[in-house]
Amino acid sequence: CYMFHMYVGVRAGGGIGDEIEDPAGDEYEIYRIIFDITFFFFVIVILLAIIQGLIIDAFGELRDQQEQVKEDMEVRTSSC
Repeated sequence: CYMFHMYVGVRAGGGIGDEIEDPAGDEYEIYRIIFDITFFFFVIVILLAIIQGLIIDAFGELRDQQEQVKEDMEVRTSSC
């Protein structure tokens, strides 16, 4: 029961998993289920986490640059 819900939940989501044929009753069913679940975890979860990390890091760097410019402007205006 748990494996069924895990497998169907991974495949459902509006992607290609909704369109591909269900391996129920196939002799290689367990291999297909293992492949689909590992593909989901490695490609979807890890790859998207890496991309989100890069985006967050880029915005953090922009914020640091903006703070540095603001600090430089405050130092220069106070010295005049």
